[in-house]
Amino acid sequence: MRNKIIIPLAIVLIAALWVVGCGPGVTPGEKAVEEQGPIKVGYIGALSSPWGLSEKTSLEISVEDMNAEGGILGRPVKLIIEDSKGEIPLVVASYKKLVMTNGCTLVVVQGTEPTFACMEVGAELYEEYPHLMFSIFVSHDGPTDMVCAEYDKYKFFFRPFEKGGGHWDSTVRIWEMFTDVIGTKKLAIMCEDMVFTEPMRYGIPGKYPSLAEAWGEQGLDVVYTGQNSIKEKMFLPILEEIAASGADTVYWITAYTDTATLAKQWAQSAAKDIDMVSMAGAPCLQLFWDMTGGAALGWCTHNAEVDIPYTEKSLPFLKELRARGVGMVSSTFYAYDSLWALKAAVEDVGNAEDVEALIKALETLEMQNIAFTWKFDKCHDLVAGYPPYMPHNYGQFQEDGKVVEIFPEGIRQVVNPDDHFVRVKELREIAGQ
Repeated sequence: MRNKIIIPLAIVLIAALWVVGCGPGVTPGEKAVEEQGPIKVGYIGALSSPWGLSEKTSLEISVEDMNAEGGILGRPVKLIIEDSKGEIPLVVASYKKLVMTNGCTLVVVQGTEPTFACMEVGAELYEEYPHLMFSIFVSHDGPTDMVCAEYDKYKFFFRPFEKGGGHWDSTVRIWEMFTDVIGTKKLAIMCEDMVFTEPMRYGIPGKYPSLAEAWGEQGLDVVYTGQNSIKEKMFLPILEEIAASGADTVYWITAYTDTATLAKQWAQSAAKDIDMVSMAGAPCLQLFWDMTGGAALGWCTHNAEVDIPYTEKSLPFLKELRARGVGMVSSTFYAYDSLWALKAAVEDVGNAEDVEALIKALETLEMQNIAFTWKFDKCHDLVAGYPPYMPHNYGQFQEDGKVVEIFPEGIRQVVNPDDHFVRVKELREIAGQ
């Protein structure tokens, strides 16, 4: 009789312990999710820069939005931010900490030089610490060329950003902005002396020629090429040389140059009636107009801060971004949507721990959230060509700082169908300058 009593009591005790352990209303599956803890994402960027601040804020909003919707597979997402201060040793130390100590599934890295450094560190760590790396605000072709050349070593790396190779891309045809929209006959190409501009300056052997050679074949007469230090403050001699070359348009490929000073000197120089187009950096911001005291009149920039309603989520995101005192730069949308690409991959695989499977999921990803549709090519670059994929869009500062989308035509028609590019000389005449 005693044994008949003991056995049921043991069962009751086990059942009671299970109830206490799970808590009221908590299933075993939910408890397993809790025990797994948050999915961690790291970010390394120069937080004192406009792009660093925009990326950081975009990621913070993304985490808040995602967690409000239940996170990823019921697990919250935790963002860990590291300030690189633009110093490579600090970048490397931060990367190691995020991967080895914090256990991040994904690390988002800003900048070309930091990307190269972290790819090498990541390759060394990957076997023991499997993880993913996304790189934003890096346009040099090198990182994703490395993925193609040594896939097994660098397969953890993806670049959700426009590569400089887009300038040669027949699907986006950036040169047509100059030939068909601006009406350029004679072009000056200036590049800041940074790693990311090397393909534009010199080309990549076996892949494509310099930008001057490539665009020359597209009908643009490149009459001047040069480069500047990012520490440059006196641009007048360069502007005088450009004016003397007979150029009617300048393409200044820059991300870190003091473009506010450049704009002020341009507006007072012999080159003031020569149309100015830049690639990245501060001119992307609507605030650039105030930064230059209106000297940015007529200035065109890649990834201008215009309100493009890619989806119903785009404009609410930009409104929230600006409410936090932050503007949109080249990498803003990419930063926000990086986490949603991770979410899509994790939900496809069913967990965040099988990084090999996550890599395969990202390689077949096709996703749209607040921006254009994401899809990676075999080198882990985003596919370009809007619609539906990544665009290379340009805008222009016109009267009173109004920013007008000028290229590509499909986006211009959506954002400002009644507005077009206007040559700077005409804008200056209208403004009485």
